[in-house]
Amino acid sequence: MNLKNVFYFKQIVDELYPDEDRPSVDTQTVVESVRHNIKDLSDNDFSEVLISCFIPDLYSGMGKCEKLYTKLSELMVGEWWRRMGGDYRLPTKKSGTEDVELKLGDISIVCDAKIFRLGRSQKAPNVKDFLKLASVVLWIKNLEESGEKQVIGGLVTYSSLHEWESDSEVYEECTNHDTPVVMLPYEVMALLLKYKASFALSDFIRLWNYSDNHVKTSRNKDNYWKYIRSFICGILSLSEKQYDKEMKEYHKQILLAVAEYRRIVQETVDSVIEQVKKDLDRFDDIDEMKSYVAKEIVKRDNATALDYLKHIDDFRHYKDQE
Repeated sequence: MNLKNVFYFKQIVDELYPDEDRPSVDTQTVVESVRHNIKDLSDNDFSEVLISCFIPDLYSGMGKCEKLYTKLSELMVGEWWRRMGGDYRLPTKKSGTEDVELKLGDISIVCDAKIFRLGRSQKAPNVKDFLKLASVVLWIKNLEESGEKQVIGGLVTYSSLHEWESDSEVYEECTNHDTPVVMLPYEVMALLLKYKASFALSDFIRLWNYSDNHVKTSRNKDNYWKYIRSFICGILSLSEKQYDKEMKEYHKQILLAVAEYRRIVQETVDSVIEQVKKDLDRFDDIDEMKSYVAKEIVKRDNATALDYLKHIDDFRHYKDQE
């Protein structure tokens, strides 16, 4: 795992915004520059960018850094589709539109690109925050009315470290025949990119044909993933054993990236501890009192960062890596 790839977007954002007090940059100009430069990455390097894309935990919520980072992640999904053989459009109007329009000839898919903080307080997001079918229906309607396009459904991209542990309403909504919406984690997208030479993109989009593929609408997590895995194994000519082996390797790589994100938060905590100790050196007091006061100040000044570390340790792991 190349750290330049793990922090590909973070480095861009941090150079433009060393702190949140800097003037806002022209987002479209930055996106166009990155759109050009990211094409120079090999598919392998790009896949590492793809599977290790998380909002840095220490970015302020909905601040300048997070907003730009999120926009670059939408570009990332479009670039994945381009490398697969399609084309894409990033709407400049955000209200009432998809994040990315994925195109193949006159066929389109509306895409909602999700990225999350590793230290968020929940294992998985609220279903209503993750997928709003009514919004997908509106995006499809708007696209179809804008020209001669066949919009076959929606795609939600996300990190599998933020997936639901068991059955959920989200799987029911992602098996809805009226508005087919596929949810794919970034490592599955990386797998598709790895084997892109073995199938046609026109075959892949048959994944959205729920009726012909006899998809059963259900809250059952296993049923959803049996369908996705079976379909992907079919077009990639992989056995389920090979598929699981590939996923296990991607999960191993993702956790290496998680360790690096976690290190940044830990170093922030550690630097505050060192500063507190220096401040306490002014006092001629017993060591136990120093330790007590240091812990109290650290808890006060690092409450949010310590929460991030706890959430990363509690939620961000794979059973096949334990």
